[in-house]
Amino acid sequence: MELPLFPLSTVLFPGMTLPIDVFEKRYLLMIRRCLEQKRPFGVVLIKRGSEEGEPPTPFAVGTIASIAHVEQLPEERMNVVVLGQKRFHIDQLVQRRPYLVGRVEPLTSYVRDQMAARQLADTIAALFAEYYRLHLAISNQWARRIGVPGDADNLSDFVASRLSVETRIKQKLLETLSVVRRLEREEEILGQEIRELSLRLKAIQRQKYTSLGVVN
Repeated sequence: MELPLFPLSTVLFPGMTLPIDVFEKRYLLMIRRCLEQKRPFGVVLIKRGSEEGEPPTPFAVGTIASIAHVEQLPEERMNVVVLGQKRFHIDQLVQRRPYLVGRVEPLTSYVRDQMAARQLADTIAALFAEYYRLHLAISNQWARRIGVPGDADNLSDFVASRLSVETRIKQKLLETLSVVRRLEREEEILGQEIRELSLRLKAIQRQKYTSLGVVN
């Protein structure tokens, strides 16, 4: 299948939403055509180049995005909210102007060990809850519950989309079709992030107590 491509500086995961501020003429044209034809487009992370100017080189794996909401703005701009549907691989770029179009192949995640996936999913859900709590605590917010998907595949994408890590790390998670391997990598990332966030929180609390004249 051929798919119009929107190269961005972010990674979209299946099941996740993404707001996009559209202002370049080529992408305004692309979105309008997608709306008229009731078809999706592909969101891909930029590998080389930038969002503006010459067409950038994207990573080969991206996510099919359906348009969920459009808000027309003055001065030839629009806000678009898209929903990630399915991973895909770009087999060939068949058009570069006015915007990229690729011949793509949809990709499907897989689970070969259901028990391992369930056990990892339980671990990831617990680790993410602690990661989320620490983030809130550092920004002086009350901890609150966050609902997470029960399915291992959906959970792994949910967590990946919310990790505060480099986009290339997220891209690697997007490219990992094995759900178990994706969860294993997220376990490593969350463990490291929790250790670093815990140290940051202790430092903040220590500084706060010092400023209040509290002596241990």
